[in-house]
Amino acid sequence: MDNPENLFGDIKRARAEMEHLMRHVFSEALPILRPFQGKWQPNVDVFECEDSIVVVAELAGVRREDVSVTFDEGKLHLSGIRRDEILYKERKYCQMEINYCEFERVIYLPENIDSDKITARLSNGLMFIEAPKKKPEEPKSLQVQIG
Repeated sequence: MDNPENLFGDIKRARAEMEHLMRHVFSEALPILRPFQGKWQPNVDVFECEDSIVVVAELAGVRREDVSVTFDEGKLHLSGIRRDEILYKERKYCQMEINYCEFERVIYLPENIDSDKITARLSNGLMFIEAPKKKPEEPKSLQVQIG
């Protein structure tokens, strides 16, 4: 383990081989399904503006009432469920890539967030969460009594 790049390369190759094996095994038995990957984690962008930190989460097909956003101890929790509401009852998939399940993301935000003013809105499949920064306190001037 003298060269970490070799270790990471080996891990990357092993993962690629395992994915190839899984595709081969599942294509023989069930060509329609991807291997189960656990909870869905929606894609998230986080960026800083002058007055706020903004989080944009990709939540296509998720209803407003199925999403929860909370902030606690510096962590923004985004969770919910994307439900399978497709009207076709009898389906034989050729390919299945959309995850219909619960999801959760935790995003760590800096300490200078005004947690009482965080807002969230869902629009066209994107969740926009804006966390305003606290205004820097003005230096206080204090007259010191000389004794």
